[in-house]
Amino acid sequence: MKNSISKIKISSFILTLLISAPAIIIFLYLFIGHSDNWQHLKETLLFTYIFNSLYIMVGVAVLTTLFGFTTAYLTSLYNFAFSKFFHYGLILPFAIPTYIVAFIYGGMFNITGTVTTFILDILEKDLSEVVFFDIMSIEGAILVMSLVLYPYVYLICKTYLSFESASIIEAAKTFNLSSWQIFKKVILPISRPAIVAGVTLAVMEAVADFGVMDYFGVNTFVTGIFKTWFGMGSVEDAAKLASILMSFVFLLIILERIQRKNRVFKSSGKDFKPIEKEKLTGIKSFLAFVACFIPFFFGFLLPFIQLCFWFSISYEDIIDEDFMITLYQTLSLAISSATLITALALLFVYNVRKHQDKTSSTLTQIVKLGYSIPGAVVAVGILSFFSILDKYVVDLFSSTFIISGTIIAIIFGYCVRFLAISINSFEAGFSRIPQTYDDAAKILDVGEKTTFVKIFIPLLKNSAFASFIIVFIEVIKELPLTMILRPFNYDTLPILALELTQQSQIVESSVPSMFIILIGMVSVILLAKNMNKAQ
Repeated sequence: MKNSISKIKISSFILTLLISAPAIIIFLYLFIGHSDNWQHLKETLLFTYIFNSLYIMVGVAVLTTLFGFTTAYLTSLYNFAFSKFFHYGLILPFAIPTYIVAFIYGGMFNITGTVTTFILDILEKDLSEVVFFDIMSIEGAILVMSLVLYPYVYLICKTYLSFESASIIEAAKTFNLSSWQIFKKVILPISRPAIVAGVTLAVMEAVADFGVMDYFGVNTFVTGIFKTWFGMGSVEDAAKLASILMSFVFLLIILERIQRKNRVFKSSGKDFKPIEKEKLTGIKSFLAFVACFIPFFFGFLLPFIQLCFWFSISYEDIIDEDFMITLYQTLSLAISSATLITALALLFVYNVRKHQDKTSSTLTQIVKLGYSIPGAVVAVGILSFFSILDKYVVDLFSSTFIISGTIIAIIFGYCVRFLAISINSFEAGFSRIPQTYDDAAKILDVGEKTTFVKIFIPLLKNSAFASFIIVFIEVIKELPLTMILRPFNYDTLPILALELTQQSQIVESSVPSMFIILIGMVSVILLAKNMNKAQ
């Protein structure tokens, strides 16, 4: 039994070293000497990358707070027209990846877009004669990403407010405060930790995005990594850019955690009363409806309707044998990656459960940091790591086998990036299994393997299924990591969608985009059914 336990612990330690190696290598590039290419980047583009990234972070933070917190506040504290629908409908923008929404809005609202042309024809005017907002700009990118990413703020704030006690609001009313004063002096301060947590997630997603920035022609660290790697052929300089971006992201995480420690608001447990929603009527109900409908319409409904229309007129030209191969490659990659990641996550969490020591817990927390690192950064770190393995380790055993540019590299990248999601799922599952089950197995002298197979596996089936589905969806949508690490001429649905837009085939790009969304929606339905069975 001790040997078996030690094997689990050793395996966790080795896997932690492997999974954290790309991030460590990227960090070390901060201290490596500069090349001529780096000097050129530093003098011409580095300031632009920093300024644009900061501008995007601030813009997305402001808009996601506006959309996310406003809708969470309204749906949590008030009943109004269609408020029950918006309770779920406001989450739907999550169903469409940001780069797909960007492709759609570009095709609709750019200079030659369908909506732009239609409006100009009605007005019988030329573009130079009207005020025109250029969607293909950094401001357009901020707007598009905010419309898709605001559910991060919405979900966290709504969950937070649902656990707040009505006694807080009742106490505020005894001071004769108006609804606006209660919002400003009570609701907003107590919601600040939730707002910051949601905004941090949204900003991290925005600053790590490649598809939107590449399509809109915005220079950021992520597009710089691609240009440096593919354009200049310099892994070292791409890694240096990646190390700066990773520092940005870790700084965000640290600031969010400091803020969370410094501001904690708790309702009294014994005095807890759920908030009774106030019914809005007349103009107030209408304004609340409009405030919720705007982000829902522009974040999901409008792009989805446009996507359906484009799909209906182009699917016959795109769906052929090559497309089916791409679909098969996407699904097989997602299934194999989700299966492996689920198994590895179970190993890590089971190790914590068995040993319940600081070392095991620390190993798991280190591995979970991978999810906070942008996909492009992970990919560059893996390229650097595997190039070292190819040069100094693999060559000792084989002169022909190379890891870089293979499916192994992509799946390893997914493990680094998405293992945290699976670990969180299993941690929630194990937390619902009483420790008395372990104690009873020891008293009855039941072997460790038997305990694991007969007790834990049946009780963790729902957690394993949830882990598999969520990782499966993430892999299906992933773009930058797959694009950098893929073997030559190996396409997935996101890559095909991006390539079609780069060839100005916006309408045709709706076909792979629609398949990505449909696969995601079917997966979510399966997950919801599984959760209902569990309950």
